[in-house]
Amino acid sequence: MSSRQQVLSASRRKARMRLAVAATALVFALIVGRLASIQVLSHDRYKRLADAQHTHRVVMEARRGRILDRNGFLLAGNRAVVSFEVYWPSVPRGEGHLIDSLASRLGDRAMVGVPVDRRGRNQIIARNIPYEDVSDLLEGNLPLGVNWTVGSRRTYPLGDLAASVVGRCRDGALEGLESKLNSLLAGKDGQRYVQRSAYPGLSMTDPEAENLLPRDGIDVMLTIDSRFQCIVQRELAKAVQRSGSRWGSAVVVDPRNGDVLAMGNYPVRAGNGSLAMNYAVQGYHEPGSTFKIVTLSACLEEGAVIPSDTFDCSRGQIAVADRTISDCHRFGPLSVEEILSHSSNVGTIKMANLLDDEVFYCYCRDFGFGSKTGVELPGESEGILKPPDQWSGVSKASIAIGQEVTVTPLQLAMAYAAIANGGVLYQPRLVAASRSEEGWRNWATFPLHRVLSEETSREIRRMLATAVREGTGTTARIPQVAVGGKTGTAERLSVGTGEYLSAFAGMVPAHHPSVVVVVVIDSPESEYRFGSALAAPVFKDVVSSMLATEPEIALGPYRSTEDELAARGPR
Repeated sequence: MSSRQQVLSASRRKARMRLAVAATALVFALIVGRLASIQVLSHDRYKRLADAQHTHRVVMEARRGRILDRNGFLLAGNRAVVSFEVYWPSVPRGEGHLIDSLASRLGDRAMVGVPVDRRGRNQIIARNIPYEDVSDLLEGNLPLGVNWTVGSRRTYPLGDLAASVVGRCRDGALEGLESKLNSLLAGKDGQRYVQRSAYPGLSMTDPEAENLLPRDGIDVMLTIDSRFQCIVQRELAKAVQRSGSRWGSAVVVDPRNGDVLAMGNYPVRAGNGSLAMNYAVQGYHEPGSTFKIVTLSACLEEGAVIPSDTFDCSRGQIAVADRTISDCHRFGPLSVEEILSHSSNVGTIKMANLLDDEVFYCYCRDFGFGSKTGVELPGESEGILKPPDQWSGVSKASIAIGQEVTVTPLQLAMAYAAIANGGVLYQPRLVAASRSEEGWRNWATFPLHRVLSEETSREIRRMLATAVREGTGTTARIPQVAVGGKTGTAERLSVGTGEYLSAFAGMVPAHHPSVVVVVVIDSPESEYRFGSALAAPVFKDVVSSMLATEPEIALGPYRSTEDELAARGPR
């Protein structure tokens, strides 16, 4: 090959140079374009990716508000729990065995096996372990890359004894007052953004991020007295188990202001572990003879009868439309007071016939039947009370003796409370106060309307005392204490199996009541079906235990929650 062929011409060298420059320029342009795309067009996307790698959002849990009883006893509180998390990029090379060791020390509470199988960059090692169980770990030196956070878990010192009222807050599920008052109790979680360093174990709060402090929930104080609540639950459990009943419910109220001092149900839980129905407010039943005070009250208030009036009940039965309604016994002539004391169906129906249908219906409504009480619990039932234009020929007589009408134990308790306090129907109340920055703030009581005059109420209380002293309620008598009340035995006609409800509604002391107590037990064995055989003795046991705890109950009105708060002062 000649030297001429080996040496490139100047023109070809220039051509190659131009090509190299053009290629370099093109590559540079591509690089600049890509950088522009990253820095301008896709800036937000890549910033988010970088932040996700280096910035960690930490949720700062708000403390859920506590629930206290009227005496300041804790019914629902918060227990400190610890969760452990490993951030694998911060674990030094060759120290993975330290993570295995931590998981081993946590035992069956660890959410990972040993050796730990790495999953992603962040991995939960354990969650919600009681603080006191791992305090020694926290005081020592945890492996690099392991982060721990303190949260809270709901705790209930009385367990299921107060569950029917307080409910439960766990794993996102809310029941009872925990559900109804959640907007007050929950508070609002805060957040903190933490920047991780490339150096293991180093991090800092991002001062430019939207860091928010948590806002704790509000504490509430209930009208419930935990001592009485435990008594009610204990006696209901014994009675239901002894009598083979399906369920039992009891309510204790302060008649002066509608405060619910205890509300119990048994069984407390369903087979799947969730709360069973709160029969005190959610279930409804025919009240039987406990409803006869409504008929008597209406007749006395309207002047249709006076206590000494006499009705002929000697036949022991009365024809109503196409049916015959009977008494358990033939009584002969009975006064108004004796009709209530001996629970005569015949006499009660004859009294009801003296009232206009609409007037009788209005008294039933005024006592609170056929509508919700407004208590602070979810799922309340209003019961069933048909208006006169839907009555059959036997409806008025049936309602007069507590059939063809359904009520809740709480409705029945509030009706008896109206008689106990002189004739005023109150809305029942479970929440007495809530805590603000200035201290405890009392919640209002709600007198709804006057049902009866004080004179009529006083007369009915006297008759209820006679019914316990001499009539069907003798099994509710308590030595040295004046008790007034009425038994009820309701056949579950809607069930169609001959099952009964045993009920008793009473007050102590009879002439100037401190408390009203209603006991309802469903479908007991045959020997316990009468109100006098089961519900009345349970009433006696409940009130006797309450008197042993708070003897002043027998002397007159029980101290209100407002009195308790005034004596204690803000805390």
